[in-house]
Amino acid sequence: MAGTIREYAEERGISYLTHFTRLENLKSILEHGLILRNQLGSHSGNVFNDRFRLDGTNAVCTSISFPNYKMFYRLRMEHTNVHWVVVAIHVSALWELPCAFCSANAASSSVTSISLDQRSSLNALKNMFSDFEQKKRSELNIPNNYPTNPQAEVLMLNGVPKKYILGVAVDSSKVEEVLKKRFVGLQVLNTKRYFKPREDYSHWK
Repeated sequence: MAGTIREYAEERGISYLTHFTRLENLKSILEHGLILRNQLGSHSGNVFNDRFRLDGTNAVCTSISFPNYKMFYRLRMEHTNVHWVVVAIHVSALWELPCAFCSANAASSSVTSISLDQRSSLNALKNMFSDFEQKKRSELNIPNNYPTNPQAEVLMLNGVPKKYILGVAVDSSKVEEVLKKRFVGLQVLNTKRYFKPREDYSHWK
């Protein structure tokens, strides 16, 4: 039985975290990493997604293995003229960087009522993979490395240094071509997968 966050991540087969952002933010991310909300003003050109932070932190929001497609879809529909990328973050960020594990949306009252210290434990990470309310994980037919709730989040409390960035996913060959020319050596994956709902979306309508 896993006794550390690293062991549990390996047991689950978790290999990366995801963070979706506007294409225009990518240059700054590759230069400075993913920085805290209250530090964005010092890096010109950054555009943040949520006007109000209802989770009570300035942390960087990430998801394990698959983006929070509900929020991602809403933002894409609100900003149809914007190109988006999904940033992949090395799994070691889970145990090497300060973070808080949230079994549902980090702004929900069920999550904010739990202290950040409690949400930083191995048990909090495990709770992300437990049955959620009336939803039985065994009935969702999702991979072992997906949290149960599609809106479950990992808050990176001090941000994510650039060395943890593995690459990005995009949903068009045109954007892929542009990025490979602009950022030589950057791993760019052209796929629709991360721009669609999870396989179990019908359970969460």
